[in-house]
Amino acid sequence: MQEKTHILDRVSSFSLLLTMIILMIIGAALIPLVDVGSSPKPRQGKTLTISYGWQNASPKVVEQEVTSKIEGLVSAVKGVAEVSSESYFGSGRVTVVLKKEADVSAVKFEISSLLKQVRKKLPEEVSYPELTGGEVVNDGGPQKESPVRHLLTYQVNSNLKGEQIKEYVEKNVEPVVRAWEEVKSVDVTGGTSKYMEITYDPLIVANYGLTVADVEDGIKSFIGKSDIVGDVMYRDEEGEQSRVTLYLKTSRFARQIGEMPLKTVDGKIIYLNDLATFEYRDRLPGSYYRVNGLNTIYMNIVVDADANEIELSRQLRAKIEELKPRLRDGMYLTLTYDAAKEKQSELEKLITRTLMSLAILLVFVWLVRRNWKYLSIIAITLAANVLIAVMAYYVFDMRLHTFSLAGITVSLGLIIDAAIVMVDHYSYYHNRKAFLAILAALLTTIGSLVVVFFMPEYIQRDLYDFSWIIIINLTVALVVALFFVPALVKQFHYSSRMPIKRLGRSKRVMAWTRFYRKYVAFTQKRKWIYYVLLVLAFGIPFHALPDRWDKEKVYYQSEEEEEAPWYERAYNATFGTRFFQTELKEPLSKVFGGTMRLFAQSLDENTYAKEEEEMKLHIRAQMPLGGSVHELNEKVQILENFLVGFKEIKRFESRVEWWGANLTVEFKDEYRDTSFPYVLESKVIGKVISIGGADWSTYGVSERGFSNSLNLQYRSNRIEIAGYNYNALYRYAEDICARLKQNHRVMDIIIETPGHERQEDELYMVYTPQNFALYGQSAAAMHGTLRELLSGVDVGRYEDEFIRTDIYLRSLQSDRFNVWDLEHTHVKTSEGDVWLPPFMDMNLREAKNCIPKKNQEYVLRVAFNVLGSYNYTAKYIEEVTDEFNDRFPVGYRCLNNTPNWYQDEGTQYWLILVIVLIIYFMCSILFESFRLPFVIITLIPVSFIGTFLTFYFSGVKFGTGGFASLILLSGLVVNAGIYIINEYNNQTAACKAQALPRVNLYVKAYNHKIIPVFLTTLSTVLGLVPFLIDGQEEAFWFSFAIGTSGGLLFSILALIFVMPIFMPLKKATSGFARHTRTVSCRTSL
Repeated sequence: MQEKTHILDRVSSFSLLLTMIILMIIGAALIPLVDVGSSPKPRQGKTLTISYGWQNASPKVVEQEVTSKIEGLVSAVKGVAEVSSESYFGSGRVTVVLKKEADVSAVKFEISSLLKQVRKKLPEEVSYPELTGGEVVNDGGPQKESPVRHLLTYQVNSNLKGEQIKEYVEKNVEPVVRAWEEVKSVDVTGGTSKYMEITYDPLIVANYGLTVADVEDGIKSFIGKSDIVGDVMYRDEEGEQSRVTLYLKTSRFARQIGEMPLKTVDGKIIYLNDLATFEYRDRLPGSYYRVNGLNTIYMNIVVDADANEIELSRQLRAKIEELKPRLRDGMYLTLTYDAAKEKQSELEKLITRTLMSLAILLVFVWLVRRNWKYLSIIAITLAANVLIAVMAYYVFDMRLHTFSLAGITVSLGLIIDAAIVMVDHYSYYHNRKAFLAILAALLTTIGSLVVVFFMPEYIQRDLYDFSWIIIINLTVALVVALFFVPALVKQFHYSSRMPIKRLGRSKRVMAWTRFYRKYVAFTQKRKWIYYVLLVLAFGIPFHALPDRWDKEKVYYQSEEEEEAPWYERAYNATFGTRFFQTELKEPLSKVFGGTMRLFAQSLDENTYAKEEEEMKLHIRAQMPLGGSVHELNEKVQILENFLVGFKEIKRFESRVEWWGANLTVEFKDEYRDTSFPYVLESKVIGKVISIGGADWSTYGVSERGFSNSLNLQYRSNRIEIAGYNYNALYRYAEDICARLKQNHRVMDIIIETPGHERQEDELYMVYTPQNFALYGQSAAAMHGTLRELLSGVDVGRYEDEFIRTDIYLRSLQSDRFNVWDLEHTHVKTSEGDVWLPPFMDMNLREAKNCIPKKNQEYVLRVAFNVLGSYNYTAKYIEEVTDEFNDRFPVGYRCLNNTPNWYQDEGTQYWLILVIVLIIYFMCSILFESFRLPFVIITLIPVSFIGTFLTFYFSGVKFGTGGFASLILLSGLVVNAGIYIINEYNNQTAACKAQALPRVNLYVKAYNHKIIPVFLTTLSTVLGLVPFLIDGQEEAFWFSFAIGTSGGLLFSILALIFVMPIFMPLKKATSGFARHTRTVSCRTSL
């Protein structure tokens, strides 16, 4: 019977190849347009931030009068998942996290409307709440990033003062850089600036019959201002009316600032000189940043996000190089950051990995076949896959970064798998029926990667683009295998049929075939033996059985306890008994644990492994309450001068902020792994003790570090508690501390306010309203007077032909007026002299630097260290939190705030079962059978044995990289089984009339497909080699490559020796299977 011609065979190979070449050319042209970066593209933000300010208001006042009101409004908005807030001195912030399915634009619009309504209910001094975040995506369009991007940073050095350097750069360098249209801003940071401080005497101002507001308004009127005040109607010469914008601009004051007129009193002009004095001062910075102890000024160039970074960076760097000789003597510009260089390095890393993988794979193909035609077909197929996939990257606006580039490298091995199978099949049978097996094999891999999108977000974040890239590449591989590979085979006139002289099998091959036929026949008779051996090899997870099976706790008071389900009671009565847990669990685990137990023992204490960080010495400092950032800076400078003397130090950075200081010391490569870091730490400890006057701590080198303050002691474990009453919450925190102290392994216990542990005192004054009416005074007048006495105000910016400076107005008494004056002296208000005590009660109370809340609940943290393993710590913290959650009343709860994988691992490993089910049903559709897919999925747990042994003997951390390897492995190891079983089915159908034993047919199918299967498996492993080379730097990819490679290599043994055990092969008849010569059945493949 004549075989039907496939529809694609009617299309000429020349037409198919021409189409492939056109697509490859388009893909090559799009390569420069593909986005390459160092990190994934940010997806649409699901976090909104509401910020507001209230000058000089304490955190408690901000929290009560502003934060709580805004929280109450936004928490009721549909689509809001979580609301948290932080109230600071003079400002506050509410953070809104939206649900995944929420419409960001709709929620943002609703919150904006609510903020507009609530603004009228807030104190007048509060700034309008600003809503940011949650950028909206155009319908059907790609996610837009920030409109600008930081491109270049230059460090500016000179013998001039900081403010002079800053001014020189702004005048001479910034205009040159701004000549490029793509440059959006040039920010010059660092150094100090000057300002004019005007100091007045409140008594003199009052004697002239003026108020501080009069002085402030008078200065503002004459320092010059430009503003649009509105629109007016304008009639032109023809009588036509139109609306024009009114632009108001005051001329600059031409005389000295002291001659500035303020107000006319009794016909006399009052000048600024009559009331106040003024002088220029250096504005003390709110923070300090130095590298190697040197004050630095930086010029940051910010460009349009859509600009070609590499080309624009090249042009700007060239222009600045031209500008350098024209700068004044002693002025130097040094490039310290280039975002384009980072992008260029990522591109080079992509090219290096890809070329390395391609070279390894092609050399492997050549060594196996030693045929130039075969090698050429495979090479062209790989090039076509990559270039056509580039079109998909561009269309879907995908960014190539570390994880997506890894997806490209991994997929190269899978692409070559499909090419090898199709080339071998089509060159032998000249039909495309192998495509069905290729389709099933690649779909199982794609199906295993789809579950990544259902994994916990912190893992999905890393593997999202990685999975998408592989899915796209495998989809392209299917198209290329179906359309273009057969056309290439035809065009090259390649045939995999060996010449007659090479068909004679060697004695070793024939001996192996006889042995393998006997082995397969034996497995069909003694299957139960192999079943037992496989279960013991994989292992029964007795070690993972929990102590008890308890239902999930709900933390509220319940009048009656629900009875546990029968399966929980049954488990607790058997495996949950004390006898089983103490006497039987460990022996059973050792006997029946198998490779799974060995693997569990090799797991690192922190399962969620992180990349190994470079050793650095971190030094922290903090002033006692009441100390200033400037005082702390002086002490840090002493330590910096000490560090400068060590040539073994590569560099050190110093940051001094209002909360404290942090110094990071990096070591030169040749000294990093020596004893020097430990020697330096001990010397630094001695130095900071001699400096004194501050709290110091170190960490990053020695295991425990150093601290002379309980507040600065590093603590690795935390328990957060939340509730609606702060005082009650603090008492519960103290109870937890007492409970923790009972465990001798727990130490360094402290109660913290998350994020802000230092609390200062404030003077809290409560007005007595009755006395205001009694003495004819007002709270507003008294408040205004105290504000004038105690604080200053920024008036504006003064400019003339000589200077440009900010003006700061303050009272002469602001440095002299203290608590004693508040209690014993009279103050002058607009309504007369007043003695304050009769009008208010003054008390000292703790003022919180920050008041954090989550979902309108106060939050406190109990921080501590635990001597013990990670798993012990995690279980102990879980025990404590469960205990207190049972004791807490309604409205209070205790959270386990130790990040770990332990709580979520069950959900993740269930995802592997989902992968198995996906593969099973795909194979059921392909083979129209329920039993054969079961044979295929047995390869998955057997290959896991190889992964378990690999991690056990190598000692490599498992982590999320190892878990990702299990996911990919589940989709890869079944491919070989699919190819062999598909060939077995075809052999069975073709030789049905000859009644050959099924064992013989299976061995025939094995012999026919084992070489391409072996090639595809090894090609996938070889494609992972680049990850092994960079492994020590990238722990995630190293564990991923190790786990996948170990499982794939072991799957070859599983394919040869394990899969036949589960095959439904009939028993061979006596003598027939052993002595009947294999009939050559030409299949209809």
